[in-house]
Amino acid sequence: MSFSGLPRLRFAPTTGLMALTLGLMACQPVTVPGSGGGEHTQPASAVGVLLTTGDQSRLLSTESSAHFSRDGGETYPTVTVDTTRTDQQMDGVGAALTDASAWLIQNKLSADARTSLLRDLFGTAGAGLDGLRLPMGASDFALTHYSYDDVPAGQTDPTLAHFSVEHDRAYILPVAQQARQINPGLKFMASPWSAPGWMKTTDSLIKGKLKPENYPVYAQYFRRFIEAYAQAGVPIDPVTVQNEPHAEPDNYPGMRVEAGEAAAFIRDHLGPTLRQAGLNTKIIGWDHNWDEWTYPLELLQDAGASRDLDGTAFHCYGGDVDAQSQVHDTFPGKNLYFTECSGGYWADNFADNLKWNTQNLLIGAPRNWAKTVLLWNLALDGNHGPHTGGCGDCRGVVTIHQDTGKVDRNVEYYVLAQYGRAVRPGAYRVSSATYNADAGTLQSVAFRNPDGSKALIVLNTASSPLTFKVKENGSSFYTTLPAASVATYTWTGMGSDAPAPTAPPLDAYTRIEAENYSAVQGIQTESSSDEGGGRDVGHTDGGDYLAFQRVDFGTGKGKGVDFRLASGAQGGTLELHLDAPDGPLLASVTAPGTGGWQTWKTLRADLQEASTGIQKVYAVFRDGGLNFNWFQFRR
Repeated sequence: MSFSGLPRLRFAPTTGLMALTLGLMACQPVTVPGSGGGEHTQPASAVGVLLTTGDQSRLLSTESSAHFSRDGGETYPTVTVDTTRTDQQMDGVGAALTDASAWLIQNKLSADARTSLLRDLFGTAGAGLDGLRLPMGASDFALTHYSYDDVPAGQTDPTLAHFSVEHDRAYILPVAQQARQINPGLKFMASPWSAPGWMKTTDSLIKGKLKPENYPVYAQYFRRFIEAYAQAGVPIDPVTVQNEPHAEPDNYPGMRVEAGEAAAFIRDHLGPTLRQAGLNTKIIGWDHNWDEWTYPLELLQDAGASRDLDGTAFHCYGGDVDAQSQVHDTFPGKNLYFTECSGGYWADNFADNLKWNTQNLLIGAPRNWAKTVLLWNLALDGNHGPHTGGCGDCRGVVTIHQDTGKVDRNVEYYVLAQYGRAVRPGAYRVSSATYNADAGTLQSVAFRNPDGSKALIVLNTASSPLTFKVKENGSSFYTTLPAASVATYTWTGMGSDAPAPTAPPLDAYTRIEAENYSAVQGIQTESSSDEGGGRDVGHTDGGDYLAFQRVDFGTGKGKGVDFRLASGAQGGTLELHLDAPDGPLLASVTAPGTGGWQTWKTLRADLQEASTGIQKVYAVFRDGGLNFNWFQFRR
């Protein structure tokens, strides 16, 4: 082991060298002298360490805690975390609950084994998955080829009289329901591989295009699916318009959709249909590879389609992850999702797979603006199936052996868990910049959780251990990461000598934007088309709330409150409370439906209780059904 690349430091004879050498043997802090020659002794903030190594000697291993202390200015390789620089809000990581995955989980495991596996996948003590992607009908990983409205060849069903999700009630919905019981915040995304064959130019689930005359009925097909799943307790958060629209496989369902066709379908049919039905389900475009990133640009350039598009999604099978930033930089107000990548037995080196998946997906996708990192099959069997066409050697996040019920965790499980155990839904990606390290050897991504805690994921791509420091607000800790390994570092606070800054108060008598909350329960933010742009708060349910930590009422001469609200449904009630969600009532407003989720109206309410000075204010949604952009007290 050579130290020739390390900076010169002052050590007491043997002591400093021994401390550094011991630190290099494991992922743990290294005691390093300060600039004045003496070791740091002041109190330090503890840092949790979760480690997975390329040699598999440690798999999600909880290592000795590191500790922050005042940074001494040493020129080690450094990862600097800056939580004042925030980027996208995260939904989380997950995988696809394909027909094959659900069938294995429901039918090839005992009830106890099934519960144990789902807890391991969706509990925070396991992989901590927060997202599931659901094929709308069959993909290649299905026992049969099917849609939700299959009729004999040559027949059609323009009224969707034969529409049914009964197929999914046997095993897909039960697994999804149980997963949601384990993780109530679990989000479901749905993607079709094909419209029903009778809607297409081939009269088949295989190949072909959607006939333009069937655009209206296909939009209703989406609506019926979303409503059926919601009634079954599996709410669909977004849908993608078409899985891999530039693929027409010859042995499993698929459908070719060009950008102009997708735009017309969204603009004239799917968007209006979901709005008229009062559904909050978001619409996402593309859902295919990085190498054709001009398709989502063309789609988003259509103003009508863009109005109904929450954003676009990407897969990993062609191109590079930085293509996502090409789209973000052109349309920064639109969200980005990463929705599919499959492991396979064509790549069976654990260390190489750990590095590639961490570098490109766990770190690369969020650093290039993705809100989600979703892999392909949640579970497959020992023969890489069941599948009907398509990939013959894909690997699931876990493997379920049909003959024994034994479950193997694959490398993809450990990659997802390095995030899922530490980062919560609603976290924001924050800045993490690397200095003084060889190019590419240390890669990182950092997040600030809704409770203020931080998570930093670092990958060492080198073939030898690397010692580096992590710095935040003038404090730092030293750690060594083994070769071809990934660690997740978690901490609260700002470091031992860096107290948390006090945020300036919000003036009660100027507009307080909804997205300026300091804490939240249940809601999501989305791009707003209201005057001034920015983001609004939507997807609200009864009991959801926002907290605004420091609202300055001055001498307390307020008379009322203005609210900026929108509703594409029947409307709802929004209340302002002091101190807690059930604290003293400041004001209440009941809004009717406004005719659209981005059709904004300003509503006034009287002040029920006067307040002075700086107070904590809660905005509480009593029955959901509202989008919320801002509020302002009137003098």
